[in-house]
Amino acid sequence: MLALASTNLPAYTKSVLHDERTWELRQVSSIREALDTMTPDERARVAAIFVETEPIGEAILSLLENLEVIACLRSEPVNIDVEAASAHEVIVVHTPGRNAEAVADFTLGLCLAMLRNIAVAHHAILSGELTTTKHVDGIQRAKGDVIWRPDDPTALIPYVLYKGHQLSKLVVAVVGFGAVGRAVARRFRGLVGEICVVDPAVSRESIEESGYVASSLAEALSRADVVTIHARSDTQLIGRSEIEQMKQGSYLINTARATVLDYDALRDALTSGRLGGAALDVFPDEPLSTSDPLLRTPRLTLTPHLAGAAFEVLDVQWEIVLRAIAGLYDADADWSAIAVRNADIREMWEKRLGRV
Repeated sequence: MLALASTNLPAYTKSVLHDERTWELRQVSSIREALDTMTPDERARVAAIFVETEPIGEAILSLLENLEVIACLRSEPVNIDVEAASAHEVIVVHTPGRNAEAVADFTLGLCLAMLRNIAVAHHAILSGELTTTKHVDGIQRAKGDVIWRPDDPTALIPYVLYKGHQLSKLVVAVVGFGAVGRAVARRFRGLVGEICVVDPAVSRESIEESGYVASSLAEALSRADVVTIHARSDTQLIGRSEIEQMKQGSYLINTARATVLDYDALRDALTSGRLGGAALDVFPDEPLSTSDPLLRTPRLTLTPHLAGAAFEVLDVQWEIVLRAIAGLYDADADWSAIAVRNADIREMWEKRLGRV
């Protein structure tokens, strides 16, 4: 049988799938384009497809009469028509938590960049705002400590202008305690004064056993110096009302989804000084337009949707999906431990494969 993949493959995946499933794995630029060049007999041999961002819906499913599995190498299979897959009795697996460690690292980096104005000051140097037009000729090359001073003697020196906060006494609120939220909380443990966790889907006991303070969103917003969002929701969680509940001068990080945050309210809070700063990796419109008001908003650190972009994620996501494939074809496996999006069709799927 064949398995088609329109995503990057680590070298070992072909041998693993061949040894465990006797599948011949082919890497293609597009599943759709590959199917257009295949004969009906070749299509009938396709048992699995592996994708990352390529959409898979009825048009492709109708061409693959013996397809058994769609593996989507993303945290959520948003590009897969799961309902259509179920109608064709095809199982959909995905890779939740594939980039949790990468996002957690990035969140800690954003927090430091935001609190200490690292990115903002870097941009001010490159833009010329903090450099001098004078010929220095070595007069400021002191052997000891030197204070960077602007041309304008009335302007604040960077040491004062970009003075920030150290982590050790801060209260950090982690909103969302899934794979990413847990990894983020681990990063901050030992670095900050206290970690509050907000997630109504996780029991208070589980949060407190992990060493954190279980909080409601309102409690966390009123106490936290830094609020970092890791709830992948289509519903707005932090709107104007929630921002008004935040501690004066506090900070906000969003590396989750743009839908969870009211960006207009955030801009107003930063412009007025209600918030001390924010760091954003996701936006309602990507890429940002040159006319986007975020580009003219003070105390803001911006990155272009990079939080999950780590080299190691490729191996992690394939490890998750290979474990899922092995579990699917183990008749005694507990599917609750596998990231299956349509587990309700298990009996039909196994009957179709002749296992029931």
